[in-house]
Amino acid sequence: MLLRFVAQNLASFKNAVEFNSFPSSKTHSHENHKIECGHATVLRLSAIYGANGAGKSNLIGCIQQLKGMVESESLSHFIFPEPPAFKFNEECLISPSGMAIEFFADGNVFYYHIEFNTQEVVVEELFLSKKTKDIKLFAREDKGISINADYMVNASSEQFLDALNRLVRPDMFLLSFLGKYYPKEMPLASSAFSWFTRSLEIFRPDSIAGFVPHLLDMNPDFEKLVNETIPQMKTGISKLAVKKEVVSEDEIKGSPELQQIAKRAKTQPSIPLSKIDSQNGGTINYVFEDNLLYMKTLVSIHQKIDGTEVEMTIGSESDGTRRLIEYMPLFYAVTRQGGVYIVDEIERSMHPILIKDIIQKLSESNTAKGQLVFTTHESGLLDQSIFRPDEIWFAQKDSEQATQLYPLSDYNIHKTANIENGYLNGRYGGIPFLSNLKDLHW
Repeated sequence: MLLRFVAQNLASFKNAVEFNSFPSSKTHSHENHKIECGHATVLRLSAIYGANGAGKSNLIGCIQQLKGMVESESLSHFIFPEPPAFKFNEECLISPSGMAIEFFADGNVFYYHIEFNTQEVVVEELFLSKKTKDIKLFAREDKGISINADYMVNASSEQFLDALNRLVRPDMFLLSFLGKYYPKEMPLASSAFSWFTRSLEIFRPDSIAGFVPHLLDMNPDFEKLVNETIPQMKTGISKLAVKKEVVSEDEIKGSPELQQIAKRAKTQPSIPLSKIDSQNGGTINYVFEDNLLYMKTLVSIHQKIDGTEVEMTIGSESDGTRRLIEYMPLFYAVTRQGGVYIVDEIERSMHPILIKDIIQKLSESNTAKGQLVFTTHESGLLDQSIFRPDEIWFAQKDSEQATQLYPLSDYNIHKTANIENGYLNGRYGGIPFLSNLKDLHW
């Protein structure tokens, strides 16, 4: 679970700005949204609002950047088209950027903090967060590394520390290095590293869920969820099915592209390779199973008035319907599995009633295990039957063009208040302030 994230001197964030998922003491609705994470209690839903250009997507982008840095191990693997620092202040341009994240993994609360520029990691720290104090697991500053020997296993702290100081370059991340190469010696660092790689998923507006056909084919529980949910959404689809075909040797020999796909698929049996069908825009999964190469495609089944079925390609469905289908693995993961799922512009291409119905179902669930954080412009979701006030956040730029973040619970919100109307009337901020269009002769 994500407890908090802080960005400083990065993108549109000047001073340290925090987003968190802690419940407010003033809010007592939707108790089923609370999840105990060690000594902390967190909320499993969060919606972030703001005008275009206010910095909502920058928040998601910063979290994605931190995940990418940890996964890639080194700044040298990261391409910075321009310095990441806040650009509207001269002092910021010569100062390092910073990010910090607090999260719950494997029964522990961790706090990870980095400061960096385009060439080196200036500061890096990992703490074990406790109720009354934090325990430093490792730190690097002034190009030196220190390790808490009490949390090392089967290794000489002196020799190990000497090796780290020689092997970890200034552009490398110590968390990645320990997590990848020394998981047994520093198991807590390995646990924190694994959270970034396995439990944190980020979806941008152009993200595509590429493995729906294979998941639908192999997971009966997922198929049940999909074919119970999709018909309720009144898209015209009565069910989704998978068309599974063996790719013949002749087909493979006649296509250089299929030869490459077959070669890759054989090296990782049962793991799908995804490809967009150039003819209809649908997704094809190639999987090597039972010593054969299979091609799996998704088809939608519609019913005519007389009850007979009509099979259609997914590419022939509307953008909103395809987006709904792509979200199915996400909603399956949130309801059935753990993990943190962060989505930018969750309502893209979807009808307001449709996205509201989906989020309402997640809000009402008493069994959901994952955490969902998303940005949106959809004001119809501003409903206290769906969200607690402390689950609604706003992004707004100040006079220095720096993004500020704050929750709705900062205001005194009565439990019967219509927060959608209040938001659209500018009561809470987070909306565009336009010039009078009459003055522009519209």
